[in-house]
Amino acid sequence: MNRKGIFLLILILALSLILRFYRLHDIYVFNFDEEYQASYAWTLVKDVHPIWIGVSSSFLDFYLGPYFTYFTAVLLYFSSGDPMLTAYFAAFLGVVTTGIIFFVGRKIFNNQIGYIASLLYATMPIFVFFDQKYWNPMFTPIIVLFLFLTLYYNLKSYWFWIGAAVLFGTVLNTHLGPAPLFLIGVYQFFKGGYWKSIKLIIISFLAFLIFYWPLIVFDFNHNFSNISSFLRIGSSLSQSKIAFNPQVKLQSLADTLGRFWYLKSGNPNADEINFSCNSLTVKPEFKDVGRYAKRTSAPLVLSILSLILIFYYSWVNYNSQKFELKLLTAFLMVAIFSFLLYPGASSEYYTMSILVLFTFVPGILISQSNKKLAVGLFGIIIIFSILGINTVLHTSDEFSLGPKKKLIAEVMKIVGQEDFAIEGRGICHNYEGWRYLFKVYGRVPTQSYTDDSLGWLYPKEIGKEKPAITVILSEDRIPLKEDLSSLTSVRSGGYRAYIRKDR
Repeated sequence: MNRKGIFLLILILALSLILRFYRLHDIYVFNFDEEYQASYAWTLVKDVHPIWIGVSSSFLDFYLGPYFTYFTAVLLYFSSGDPMLTAYFAAFLGVVTTGIIFFVGRKIFNNQIGYIASLLYATMPIFVFFDQKYWNPMFTPIIVLFLFLTLYYNLKSYWFWIGAAVLFGTVLNTHLGPAPLFLIGVYQFFKGGYWKSIKLIIISFLAFLIFYWPLIVFDFNHNFSNISSFLRIGSSLSQSKIAFNPQVKLQSLADTLGRFWYLKSGNPNADEINFSCNSLTVKPEFKDVGRYAKRTSAPLVLSILSLILIFYYSWVNYNSQKFELKLLTAFLMVAIFSFLLYPGASSEYYTMSILVLFTFVPGILISQSNKKLAVGLFGIIIIFSILGINTVLHTSDEFSLGPKKKLIAEVMKIVGQEDFAIEGRGICHNYEGWRYLFKVYGRVPTQSYTDDSLGWLYPKEIGKEKPAITVILSEDRIPLKEDLSSLTSVRSGGYRAYIRKDR
């Protein structure tokens, strides 16, 4: 790389860093998933003890490994429970991912592709907003990139298979989204005859066990209930009331691919990335959420453009003499079809494997174009990047952490030292991590409407008798089923708290 190239990379990384840290203390999204993970990790901070499983994965009732929970506990220990340190880590990880995308693009393709892909990842709001969210799926982009790199380099040295084993163990400790991509590795492993090396198999298996052994301990002591959960997919689906609908999945995929390029400026980032704010999700209770949520619906032309780019690239390069182009095609197709065939909800974060791989496609097609066309196409990417920067800088914190902290402070002034319970009202923003946030920024509620789900993590903190005061935390833009207008209330951002004295 020459000086100009180094300067350009520094500029892209600086953009990535500024966009992900700008106003993060106000716009950080802390919802039920974050509360679940933080509450679980906090049990380790309060009482250091071994745990063998992490959080559960979707409707499968399969529990992930505990390493992410241990890591979260370390962050919460140093921040005394304040979730902002986890937010800063998530944003930092997004900057690192930007650099990894450049590295992968440069090493496997060329400098130009690395610059374009990393610029897209640095500036497109859909990546920025998800990178500002601390939860287990945040590792998906890095895992996908390293798996792509590993399966490319195993042609030069079969010891890269050890890296693939480590990555699969990491998936089982973070998020199962990238798991189908390992089928490509299984195909390569048997086609290339790597299975003949007993030494390679043993070392790879031992590397995998470093990550998986806690789950083995758990299964051994629980009648192998975790690993057998995959045999109960049918019953799990019926209990979760999730309908398998490929048409909705395709519609959701098209919407996401259009949103890759553009999100409306001024919308709340919490609406943009919260699956409960997406009317395309298959859960019936979310069908009417579009009347209230400020979530960008992709312009049809951008969705069609993205689909054309993916399938044109795949058609042109599937039989390419260049292995890296064929490998990227295989990754894209497996990621797309696994999302379409997945019988769970069509939540947008399940498409993250597709999105991070898609960042390479525009750069590859530009590099395959004549000079005049390439200049024009690169200019279009610069325009979308500028629009993306504008969206990120003007995102609304209406349903993010900043207004929540202010609301909690006002509620505590009214409640004083009295015991209180909390309830929630909302469609898009109901389960907002309120109990944990009150614990950090105010006082622990005696009872919470999430105790049925998370109470097993803090049984001694739940009061047996209903307190005299109930704080009703409402998504203020929705109509309430009951009349609360006579109650004392305070408002912050998109939330309103009603203070009800029950006796």
